[in-house]
Amino acid sequence: MKKSTGVSGKAIRRAFGARVSPRKKRTRPEPRQYTLVDLERARDRVEAAERRVVNDRSNNPNRGSAGLERARLELSDIESQLRVRGLFE
Repeated sequence: MKKSTGVSGKAIRRAFGARVSPRKKRTRPEPRQYTLVDLERARDRVEAAERRVVNDRSNNPNRGSAGLERARLELSDIESQLRVRGLFE
């Protein structure tokens, strides 16, 4: 038979982040409003990722391609949002 140590389950749950108050519905964050500065930064990130892939000396041809793909996706997202807002042609 196991002895209780005196710490309740409720106290343990609270210590690990359970809320005491009732839960509220989570509101979605508004989409980011990108600027031309963000566009330049994204272009720089794509160039840096391309340099990393080209300069990679390992034997793995896919190394770094995920970072490059992520940078390109973010750049296209920023470009499309700026096009919609009329700040970029």
